Amino acid sequence: MSLAPSNLKRVFAATAGVLLLLLAAFGAQAQDVKIKLLVNDDPISDYDIAQRERFLQLTAKAQPGPELTKKTTEMLITEHLQLQEGRKLGITPSDAEVTRVLDGMASQNNLDAAGLTTALARSGVNIRTLKNRISAQMVWQRVVQQKFRREVNVNDAQIDEALAETGSGSSSGGLKQLRLPLSNGANQKTVAARVAEAENLRAQFRGCGSVQTLAKGVQGATIRNLKVQDATTLGSPARILVRNAKVGQMTPPTVSRAGVELYAVCGGASAAATGDLNIRDETERKIMNEELKEKAEQYLVELREKAFIEYR
Repeated sequence: MSLAPSNLKRVFAATAGVLLLLLAAFGAQAQDVKIKLLVNDDPISDYDIAQRERFLQLTAKAQPGPELTKKTTEMLITEHLQLQEGRKLGITPSDAEVTRVLDGMASQNNLDAAGLTTALARSGVNIRTLKNRISAQMVWQRVVQQKFRREVNVNDAQIDEALAETGSGSSSGGLKQLRLPLSNGANQKTVAARVAEAENLRAQFRGCGSVQTLAKGVQGATIRNLKVQDATTLGSPARILVRNAKVGQMTPPTVSRAGVELYAVCGGASAAATGDLNIRDETERKIMNEELKEKAEQYLVELREKAFIEYR
């Protein structure tokens, strides 16, 4: 079947009319989106703000109004600064990484990613709004780690103070410290000889009951029974070795200022010791995260002060 030229003209005219209507509708929709501000030339539109407002109303029960608009705008400015800093350092999370986080959030609500997308859409929130939020948080976490991780050092005194404030590390203990003394300024040869001597004692270890006998064979050797609260103040190498040791074992020798030390893990109380050592490590991580957070907040203030923000 063929169409006459006159029919072809009518079909073309009708098709063109439909296309013009679609383009006009699209153009009107595009014109509705207005750039409200620029953050170092990165645009934030009224659509971005409206979407984030809806998201906050849905997830944080925020009340609509000028205060929410201001809060949302500040949040988006912050995220743009974070993403910009990430780009400078070559930090950009992949779509797969963002999707994994999204999947985790969905599963916590007994949904999959598609279900979460649908649930948000029903409330007028595009899933891209949440993905943008996730991406900014991932970028900023990596930026902070990369820039400040080496600057943050937590010492034993800080950990001890934090443990004292919380009352942690107060269990009775089941550890025996066997110390082989070293004179001040001992040379490497002397230290190496002491370590070898300690290794020999460790090879002869036959449980906590044998520690006294082992000490008698070494001039100047001392034994100290430790409570868990004492064990948590050990330096990192010894603390980690004790935490990983099983009941009835002796740790490899470690060198301190006072001498070469061995630790025997004795009895059921060692479980409490291990638990408190884990608490110590958790406390160390908490202090470190708090210090990183302070540095991150200060750095964000500096980025904001240097940023060129143009409101329209």
